Amino acid sequence: MTVMERKDKGEKELSVSSLDEAMLVTGFGVYNIIHMLVSGLILMGVIMQSLVMGYVLPAAQCDLGLSLQQRGWLAAIPFLAIILTSYFWGWLADTRGRRFVMLLSMMISAVLSVFASFSPNVTSFAILSFLSAIFMSGPSAVVYTYLGEFTNMNHRDKMVAFGSSFVGIGTVMLPAVSWVILSLPFETHIAFLDILYRPWRLLLVASTFPFVLGTLCLLFFPESPKFLNASGQQEACLKVLRNIYHFNKRLPIDSFPVKSLITDANYSGKATTHRGMVAVLVSMRDQTAPLFRPPLLPWTCLTCFVQFGIFATTNGFYVWFPTILNSLVNHNGAESKICDVLDATQSSPGNGTTVECDDTMNTATFELSIYVGLVFCSMYIIVGFLVDFLGKKLILVVILFTTGLCGVAAHLAYNQHLAVVLFAVFQMCGACIGLMNAVTVELFPTKFRAMAVCLAMMMGRVGSMAGSNLIGVFLATNCGLSFYLFGGIIIFCSLLCLTLPSRKKMGSISKPKMEPTENETHEPA
Repeated sequence: MTVMERKDKGEKELSVSSLDEAMLVTGFGVYNIIHMLVSGLILMGVIMQSLVMGYVLPAAQCDLGLSLQQRGWLAAIPFLAIILTSYFWGWLADTRGRRFVMLLSMMISAVLSVFASFSPNVTSFAILSFLSAIFMSGPSAVVYTYLGEFTNMNHRDKMVAFGSSFVGIGTVMLPAVSWVILSLPFETHIAFLDILYRPWRLLLVASTFPFVLGTLCLLFFPESPKFLNASGQQEACLKVLRNIYHFNKRLPIDSFPVKSLITDANYSGKATTHRGMVAVLVSMRDQTAPLFRPPLLPWTCLTCFVQFGIFATTNGFYVWFPTILNSLVNHNGAESKICDVLDATQSSPGNGTTVECDDTMNTATFELSIYVGLVFCSMYIIVGFLVDFLGKKLILVVILFTTGLCGVAAHLAYNQHLAVVLFAVFQMCGACIGLMNAVTVELFPTKFRAMAVCLAMMMGRVGSMAGSNLIGVFLATNCGLSFYLFGGIIIFCSLLCLTLPSRKKMGSISKPKMEPTENETHEPA
């Protein structure tokens, strides 16, 4: 019997519903849109914190005495921190709540970034930046779960796709803000630290602004209703649903027809016999083991590999995008392939070992970064509009297959303008990251959802580090192999996505099986 049938029979006060049914009753409206904007703001903070080093380090090399090698590993710090800690944050989000993790991690990350801006030397700068990145990794994957769990299944894909578009907005905002701040002609001497406070230090602070604003906004939002229901807090979950219903439909809170929820079968009220660190390790094992056993094992492998391939390609080539583009722009001569131009550039003399202390940034770097970011935004928005009509599976297959082919074609093209366009399209596979997270949210049960997303995102960050390093080696030794290898990986990922279930089957995979006699006051059988 559905909720509406019970209501028609005069049983409004006793109506019982599953959470998915109750979410449908809340409708879709202003609450979901505002929640998506807040989640998007947090995502924008993540991408700005992850990529800000690319603009800070060239301007900081004089003050910190950085070598090229030091700049390389300092730029990798955010990815390394995410790889090392995503697993922990996923466990904490599944056991303590999504909102708790994001509030805690964003506040601490912002404070540590401010401290890093006052670093007198490279050692203190590296330590504080690494600690800030550890806490920055908290919301990097949890926010996708938090966003998806506030929207009913009819609109979830669209909201996750639109929320993910803020990643593209972040890649536009970061170079724009960097352009403004790094152009400021100021320096202030701080005697007790013996440092000059210069624009690059202010840029570190400015990059935390989305986290600060996101933290303030998140104070006014509740915990995820799916987490509350899965952890046995049905009354708190109903309170959240009533508020969503009230804001979306402009109806009184007490008119919400669902009065009780069916208990999530994944919830168990049994207390653990372990304490301290042993309890943490046991809990992490219990949260992780089901992901590597049937029926979840195939989906764990698929989501992890696809995210690895996408991150390795889009972030790996993004690091080298200015280098490749500048080489093409500065090339004087007959039209030739990208790799031929790069080989000619590397074979030219001028391999000095000293780093010139030049704090100025070429404006072309900011302009090109903004253009690429705008293309990313456009791709995310287009996907957001199309996902409800075409479905995640079809969009993933088409975009990944097309961008993979463009990667291979970029290496083969002799026309430099065409090669640049194909190369830019190749990086647009990154627009599928949010869609894959939406797929992960649907494939896995609530109890293991945040852990699954964090695990897939962690593998993606591993791909970022592996991709950027491998591409750097290939560009110097076998340039064409980088395009063939990563283009082939993206095409293979598109073929893997063909094995994804349809939208209806996805919901049945992660939906817990309920006993007929269960109700809101009893534990699952």
